[in-house]
Order: sequence, then structure tokens, then C-alpha cells
Amino acid sequence: MSYPGGALLAGQPRIRGTAAGFQSTIRQRASLAVPLLLMGIVLPSSLQVLIAGAKLTPTRISIVVLLLPAVARLLQPSRRLLLSDGLAGTLALAMVGAAGYAAGPQSAFSAVAEALDFVGAYFVARAFVLQPSAVQRFIRLIKTFTAIAICVALADVLTGHWIIREIMAALMPQPEAFVDDGTSSADGVRAGLRRAISTFDHPILYGVFCSLAAAIVLCSATSAIKRLSWACLCFFGGMLSLSSAAVMGMVLVMSSCAYDRLLCRFPWRWHLLWTGAGTFLVAITIMTNNPLSWLLSHATLEPQTGFYRLMIWDAVSAQVWQSPLTGAGFVTFGYYLLDRTVDSVWLVTSLHYGVPVTILLIVLNLSAVLPVPGCRPTKIQTGFTIACIVFLFTGLTVHFWNYMWTFWGVCIGVRASLREWQMSGAQDGQF
Repeated sequence: MSYPGGALLAGQPRIRGTAAGFQSTIRQRASLAVPLLLMGIVLPSSLQVLIAGAKLTPTRISIVVLLLPAVARLLQPSRRLLLSDGLAGTLALAMVGAAGYAAGPQSAFSAVAEALDFVGAYFVARAFVLQPSAVQRFIRLIKTFTAIAICVALADVLTGHWIIREIMAALMPQPEAFVDDGTSSADGVRAGLRRAISTFDHPILYGVFCSLAAAIVLCSATSAIKRLSWACLCFFGGMLSLSSAAVMGMVLVMSSCAYDRLLCRFPWRWHLLWTGAGTFLVAITIMTNNPLSWLLSHATLEPQTGFYRLMIWDAVSAQVWQSPLTGAGFVTFGYYLLDRTVDSVWLVTSLHYGVPVTILLIVLNLSAVLPVPGCRPTKIQTGFTIACIVFLFTGLTVHFWNYMWTFWGVCIGVRASLREWQMSGAQDGQF
């Protein structure tokens, strides 16, 4: 005997099976997202293919594959959109629009690639690194990949060769213009020692990464012995780069973590720290004729390095103020200081996209680390907050590109997800 509702009832198991399959696919993508986002730590950027003029690294391919599912996941009713999400989308549009307006379609195409690496990584991390299991998987992989990178760096110093770079150059030779990243043989030696580069594009980038990894793993370690072990390992790895930026990053991380531990019972400790930092900057501004010169000269291992960076700031700033709203796009100026050696992410961003995009990038960082009213930040939240702040400060003397640019977007995305998780009323003890 048949009845009108029979077809509907008969179809229910099929619908449930389809829904279960869809949820399974989502879970599989979520489990793959973390290793795909982090594999750039151990895979050199020279491992890439050219398609229609576009350089596709494994990390960039992963972002392209995961971006649309990530956006779809963020738009689900169960998720909460944050201010940082809107700022990230605005940042991508502003980058492409400014570069295209300033220098045409080819410049806009380069801006799309940079926006994909940074903003795309942000949205993938926001979508898939939310639940405690995903965050813990992220931290475990950070530890594993950091240990691998430090082992490779040690081999660089002991052998006097950039092992991974030389292997990749032999296996995948590229034209000089394609691989030129401003790293000369002279830049690879300091005090008679080979500066470690590991799997990164420059010793400075590798050194700063060690300080960022230290911020994340120190605040997630569950015992004093583990914290001490990781602190020593990351400090040792960072020193192999012989970079002042690595030293500055490690000082910021170690002092911030120690400060947090010592004053953990006082909820006002971070307000006090920010007030103290602001007071220090005001004092430097009042007591010195050139605050920027003072900061740059005291943030480097060698005074001449600081003065060289100050010369770069003067030269690039003059160019930036010729078109402060949109920048100059991706063009060559015929001047070595502008084309090859701009050692500041803030200068490079302003040069390519204009001052408003630089301000937007800073505001995006700060919006992701905003405290949730009525909630105390967890240790893991503190770790990612410190990582974002290290990016901001080291950016004064370091330009981030390739995977480190992507990793910055990942860190901001994870920190924003932790903020969303806390806003949802989840218990702090789950992390």
C-alpha cells in the first residue's frame, strides 16, 4: 500500500547519508588544512612551478584549494564574523585596487598574489583552526616543523653551506631574476660564520621565525621543563641566524612570557605593560632629536647596520610621500635602495600600496588581539598575541615575503579564531 508521504520517508536515509558525507568531507578538509598551512616551514619557496607567469608554491596551491571552502564555513550560521574578517577582506581589495591604479594590470596581478598569500591564509586559518583539537594539532606541527628547521640550520652552520638552497638549485635551476631575493654570498657570512638560513629565504626570516615559534610553544607548554627546553631550543636556533631582528624578537618573547608568568594573578598586567610601552615611546620622542634613528640604531647588533637602515628609511620615505594614498605599485625605480634592500615591511607596503593600506594592516593585527570583555585571555591566546606583536615590531627592520608573509596571515587568523571561540562562551580550560 502506498501513501503520499512514503516517498519522503523513504528518501530520509538518503538525505541523512548525503549530509553525513558532506560533514565527513568538511572534517577531512579541516584535518588537512593545518598541515597544508604550515608545510611552508619545511618546504623551501624555490619548490614552485610557473603557470601563465604565476609562481605556485605548495602553500599557495593549498590556499587556493581551501579558500572557497573556508569562506563557506565562515558564513555558516554557527560561526561568528569578527571585525578582523571585514578588515582582512578590505585589505585584500585595497591592495589590488591601489596597485592596479598606480601601475596598471600587471601590478594588480602581483598584488593579487600577495593578497592571496596573506589574506587567503588568514581566512583559511580563521575557518579551520577553531576547535581545541585543531589548535592543538597546529601547535604540535609548529613544534615538529620548528625542530626540523633548527636541525637544518645547524647543518648550515656546521657545513658552511646553505644545504637546502644548494640542493634545490641543483634539482630545480631557475633564471637569476626568478630566484633573486636580495641574499648575497657576503650577506650569508657574519663574524666569519655562515649564517643559518634553513628552509627560509633569508637568515633574518629564519631567525624571526624562531622567535615567533617560541612565543607560540612557550605559552602552550604544560610544564616548566618543557617551557625551558623549548626556550633554549628556539633561542639557540634563532642565534644561528646571527640576526639582530632574531635577537629583538627573542627578547620581546622571553620578556613578555616572563612578565605574564610573574604577574599572572593581576588582570591589569597587560594594561600596565601597554601604558609603560607608550610612556617609553613618548619619552624617546621627547628626549631625542630623531626617535626613529635612536630605535633603529639600538635594535641592531652593529651600529652601522642601524644607520644603513636609517638611510633606507629616509630614501624610501621620500618616495612614499610622492604618492602616499596609493603607492607606486610594483615598479622598478632604478635605485638600488628602493629596488633591492628595503628592510622594513612597513616601508615596502607603503611603497607598493600607500600609507592607508599600511595603517589597515596594523589595525587588522590589533583587531585580532582585542580582549573579550569579561574574559581573561588563555595562555595560548597570549602566545599568538605575542607572535602578532613580534611581527609588528620586527617589521620596522624586516621585510616579510614568501612563506613568512603567509605565516603572518596564519597567526592573525588563528588569534582571531581563538577570540571567536572565547566569545562563544567556551570554557578556557578546553585549550
